[in-house]
Amino acid sequence: MKLVSIRLLTSDVTTAIPFWHDILGLRMTYSDETMGYAYFETSTVGVELYSRDGHATALGATTPPLVPAGHQAVITFQVDDVDAAYAEAVARGAQPVAPPQDRPPWYARTAHLAAHDGYLVELYSRLS
Repeated sequence: MKLVSIRLLTSDVTTAIPFWHDILGLRMTYSDETMGYAYFETSTVGVELYSRDGHATALGATTPPLVPAGHQAVITFQVDDVDAAYAEAVARGAQPVAPPQDRPPWYARTAHLAAHDGYLVELYSRLS
């Protein structure tokens, strides 16, 4: 089995797109605002945004109520320099959650940013 993408359901694709494209700098290879969908490439796994309503309709279901409590998921990106990637994302308008810090039990240096709909983005590099 091969993981090809992560689909993030969102209340508003149009307002979510700038975070992934403008702030994180991911390349958007497909977008259909009418469908409420956007696809971004990374070097390994795609990131998809899909409207909660559109996804429910595709499944023949009604949209369940959104009851966010805390962070819904953490999407982790490995970067060469956590501090530089974090500073760049914040300068572009990302909402900081946790600044860069070493986390020896994780063997990692990480920083965290808030995305849309309760999602978190973790910037990560391995500690030596």
